[in-house]
Amino acid sequence: MLTLKNVRKTFGTVRVLDKVSFSVGEGQKIALVGQNGVGKSTLLKIIAGLESADKGEVMKPNRILIGYLPQEAIVKSEETLLHYLRRMTGLTDLENEMAVLEPHLDEKKILEQYEVFRAGYERLGGDDFTRKAKGVLEGLGLSHIKLERLVSELSGGEKRKAALAGVLLRGVDVLLLDEPTNNLDLPALCWLERYLKRSPATCIIASHDRRFLDNVVKKVLEIDWYKRSVVMYTGGWSAFAEMKAHAIRKHKEEYRAQEEERERLLVSIGQKMDWVGRVKNRKAPDHDKLTSNFKKERATKKFTTSAKAMEERQKRLNKVERPLVRDPLIIPLESQGGVLKNSIVLKKVRFGYRACRSYVESVARPHRYAKRFGQAGGSGGFQGGPVDLKITFGSRLVILGNNGAGKSTLLKTIAGVLPPLSGKRVCGEKLVFGYLMQEHENISLAITPYELFKRRLDVYDRDIIARHLSQFQFAPDVLNDKIAGLSPGERVRLIFALLSTLGANVLILDEPTNHLDLEAIEALEEALDGYGGTILLVTHDRRFLERIRLTQNFILENGKLASIENYAAYAKKMMPQITRVLRRLAPVA
Repeated sequence: MLTLKNVRKTFGTVRVLDKVSFSVGEGQKIALVGQNGVGKSTLLKIIAGLESADKGEVMKPNRILIGYLPQEAIVKSEETLLHYLRRMTGLTDLENEMAVLEPHLDEKKILEQYEVFRAGYERLGGDDFTRKAKGVLEGLGLSHIKLERLVSELSGGEKRKAALAGVLLRGVDVLLLDEPTNNLDLPALCWLERYLKRSPATCIIASHDRRFLDNVVKKVLEIDWYKRSVVMYTGGWSAFAEMKAHAIRKHKEEYRAQEEERERLLVSIGQKMDWVGRVKNRKAPDHDKLTSNFKKERATKKFTTSAKAMEERQKRLNKVERPLVRDPLIIPLESQGGVLKNSIVLKKVRFGYRACRSYVESVARPHRYAKRFGQAGGSGGFQGGPVDLKITFGSRLVILGNNGAGKSTLLKTIAGVLPPLSGKRVCGEKLVFGYLMQEHENISLAITPYELFKRRLDVYDRDIIARHLSQFQFAPDVLNDKIAGLSPGERVRLIFALLSTLGANVLILDEPTNHLDLEAIEALEEALDGYGGTILLVTHDRRFLERIRLTQNFILENGKLASIENYAAYAKKMMPQITRVLRRLAPVA
């Protein structure tokens, strides 16, 4: 189905991919993993034909259809959602081609050409496309959006889902998906897992969602950070992680044994040559010099020959290369002020925003928003509540719920970024908020990391900033690069580097694992495990939720916040919706 042979790609002086060779069989589901910046997105673009390799071959059958979802799908369109999906799947082009040919179907060659286009149209389910599109949109959690809605009116997350729907509806032979689970809630995740498992298409998926990978893929393709080549493993993410850890341990043990043997031989060689020196310097007795000199020569030759043999053995001890393993990523998160008695209290708080410009203004200028629109809710926009909630210091709280339920809006209200529409928010003194999403939304892509730290922390020493960023696996030269040139995952790591310097004792994390690679997610889990402050979390990463040691679990549904026992209770509550969307799973072309 698909074969890559010795593919190489270089950007400037940086070699991103080198001697990449692998084959993918028809219908196989493969995970593409590796640290951020290792070249996963570049490799997918080369396979999709959007980037050219500097060297090597990408071999695939003629007329193969490839669907590609980039990590940051940018949808800029003034057309309706239905027209967008028809265009993305290729139906619009086929319809235009057929319309041109239809007046001339009495000609044999024209008829044959028309039948080719018609076969492609039927393959994409053109006559039944609206029903099929509704099924996929419902599965991805967009059933509330009418097909007549303009794409330009959709939110960023909805646009990305629309882009994913366009790729899935195309009926392709090969699916290349770069972080497809971003912005998906639990029902949509379950639906996408089932859809991809049922699909006959070959899939190469770059994803940070470990549970998703375990449920979908049967092989893992890892890009090595140092060699920039690839290694294929059989099994899902958990099997890969176990095999990878075992391989690293075995490599280290073999290298250690080799170096211990090298050291032993060097010591033995030194001892034997020391003996040679002593024998040579030994004085022979006057009465038996001939016999003594003969014995000295024989012993010297024996020790010298043995030493040379050991030297040869020592030189051959190069079969096991020194393990090239990056220092593990450590995210230093410490809360300032020690253990506090302060709390965050919401009293009958209604949260939300009005339609049109008010939401933007509420985020950027909350006090002006409150003055202009008052504290009462109005028609339009979004409203939730009333919410009565006390968050004691040191709590670990997660808010679960479907996309669009208002989780991010509630977090903004708790953080004080968005003022309550009514009710009261009381925040204890000495609480320092670190809000991941606010930093992500407000970060300027036109500046450099050095300028970011200089503005936010009033630090001008480049060496201090460079040393701090090195803890987050940034090279010193990143200080002078525009943030726009960083990958989405690198930007998130940069924000964590910034948050770690603020000493925040209240962390507000809205989908923190989005765009992070698997190593960074595990480092974040370790950091949060030892974090002493308060954690407010919104996430749909099932494995991440299992590792955070949550103290409170809530579900936000229909604007109401309710306490639940744990994530399993949430999944059980969502099961009727999950079953419904899976029952209406769109047929795979």
